[in-house]
Amino acid sequence: MNSYEKLAAVRQMMAAEQIAALVVPSADPHQSEYVTGHWQARAWLTGFNGSAGIAVVTADKAILWTDFRYWIQAGTQLQGSGFALFKSGEPDIPEFHDWIFENLSQNDVVAIDGQVISRNQEKKFRDMWDRRKIRLRTDLDLVSRVWENRPPMPATKAWDFSTRFAGQTRVEKIQKIRDAMGASAAQWYVMTGLEDIAWTFNLRGSDAPNNPVNIAFALMGLEHVQLFIHPDKVDKNLAAVLAADGVRLSAYKDIFSALEKLPENAFVLLDPDMVSAAVFSAVNAACRIIEKTGPATKLKAVKNAVQIQHLRDTAVKDGVAVTRFLHWIATRDPKETVSEISAEEKLFDLRSRQTDFMENSFDPIMAYGPHSAMCHYRATKETDVQVQNTGMFLTDSGGNYLTGTTDITRTICLGSPSSQQIQDYTLVLKGHIAVAEACFPKGTKGFQIDTLARQFLWQQGMNFGHGTGHGVGFFLCVHEGPARISPHPVDVALEPGMLLTNEPGVYREEAYGIRLENMVLVTKSENTAFGDFLAFENLTWCHFERDLVNTALLTPSERKWLNQYHQQVFDILSPHLTPETASWLGSKTAPL
Repeated sequence: MNSYEKLAAVRQMMAAEQIAALVVPSADPHQSEYVTGHWQARAWLTGFNGSAGIAVVTADKAILWTDFRYWIQAGTQLQGSGFALFKSGEPDIPEFHDWIFENLSQNDVVAIDGQVISRNQEKKFRDMWDRRKIRLRTDLDLVSRVWENRPPMPATKAWDFSTRFAGQTRVEKIQKIRDAMGASAAQWYVMTGLEDIAWTFNLRGSDAPNNPVNIAFALMGLEHVQLFIHPDKVDKNLAAVLAADGVRLSAYKDIFSALEKLPENAFVLLDPDMVSAAVFSAVNAACRIIEKTGPATKLKAVKNAVQIQHLRDTAVKDGVAVTRFLHWIATRDPKETVSEISAEEKLFDLRSRQTDFMENSFDPIMAYGPHSAMCHYRATKETDVQVQNTGMFLTDSGGNYLTGTTDITRTICLGSPSSQQIQDYTLVLKGHIAVAEACFPKGTKGFQIDTLARQFLWQQGMNFGHGTGHGVGFFLCVHEGPARISPHPVDVALEPGMLLTNEPGVYREEAYGIRLENMVLVTKSENTAFGDFLAFENLTWCHFERDLVNTALLTPSERKWLNQYHQQVFDILSPHLTPETASWLGSKTAPL
């Protein structure tokens, strides 16, 4: 079926069900960041395969909303599809839910598959549209009725993640979760987040791109634990290990009947941002719901001593791979053809040579020239360009190792930088250093730290549109909640053991972008008469670009930090490099 045939088939289903508008999001039943092919309904319908976007179909309109990361890609892929592109974030472009509110009539019905929107999303849309008597149905999956050759559910094997890396057994984790449930008076805990399930049960898999997770649900009571997963994914040995630890196995879709059978008046804890509308509606209506972030999400964010030591070791391995990559791209033969995609492949090869490396932790960003101004650009066959010997090049990448997950961004200039590029780089670096050196009282939240990264840009009337940092999982998802460093007032205090990124940037549209990212670990700093104070420990080793730093703009303290950091980079990495690469790194880390 081509795009017009798909639209016609969907509209026929809509007419049969008396649906005025069909909303097709980019999501799965677990609110995953990376969605497997089985749930990429929006990509199938529109032809646009970027990771973010929402499609809306009415009787006479078909519209795709996506953000600035994908405007170029979407504009190309939507040609001839019958879908119009709405650029989310543009001043004159309403969000899709506002567009529906403004364009539909009283008693019209909107359909969204309740399996792939969260409870909170359902409540938000229902409350908003009810004001115009527009009704929402979440019991229909119209796309699946016409989706020919739909990819099957992932069928990769689950495997036991050793406590040598995890640092805690699943029995210990289950007990900690139960303790937290007791503090909330919860008797049952519904788990739908794939990374929470992977962490809790010390299981890993390859069901989702870049994320070592298994498609599963879990239901935890105070006396028993049930894991809902396709039986073919768990072999007899693993099943026996899980059973010995008190974990009962059930089929994936049995979660719905299990929720229906929960005891009346039982207190059930679930996260309304992670639990789908369909799962929420399956809970016995006589239960009492506690809507809050789940215990596993919070416990997972604080790394234990074993994990922290592995992360320190992983920082060295990853730093070696990235340094070799930067040396290669800076000293390659001018006649050698290098594109954004071939650069991506080169870095993957260098990481794969490190012990315990498994896969990329996300789709790498290799952005040359104007592409670097798009903060989440991803090279495709249509957009790939050659990396020349002049201009800015931004590389944002990470690895998933058995010993931890990494995320690093560096920006280099191939050729002679302009004065504006040097000033921009220095201002971003100053913000990075301000966060790295931060000392803050216990109870501080990420949005209070965020200002430190922006202050020098603000003084010049500049800013960047993304958060300063996000949480990072341990051989799990590179974007992990609940804590982050962002302007958004997320009410989560930073705690010792939390792993986050520090990545300020600046982007000049159609010219270049600069981002500088390290991972940092929240640690205890000191206790004073004013209470406990925390700080950040660096967990990324890779040089910054001396040629892009205007030392006149650095304070003595900032210069000292940079020189000390560069000395550490050289001392830690050089023993693992060839003499040629070590010599090159020595010049890159020489004192300012």
